[in-house]
Amino acid sequence: MALIEVKMPKYGMTMTHGIIAKWHVSEGDRVEKGQPLLTIETEKVSTDLEAPVSGTVVELTAAQDDEAEVGAVIAYIEES
Repeated sequence: MALIEVKMPKYGMTMTHGIIAKWHVSEGDRVEKGQPLLTIETEKVSTDLEAPVSGTVVELTAAQDDEAEVGAVIAYIEES
């Protein structure tokens, strides 16, 4: 089983960070590929980030309302 990093995506050319508006999962939750993990807000958009793989959420490294830089690891999923 592999440990997959979930990183803050870059939605636009000028995006440098995003705000975690809401987590839709908790540590220990089972997720399916494509399932919404969290809602990210930027200056221009509010969108859901989907799970890149199916597995178990091992760790959320950022809390709701935290600001994360583009490319920062915000969660880990253990792929099943």
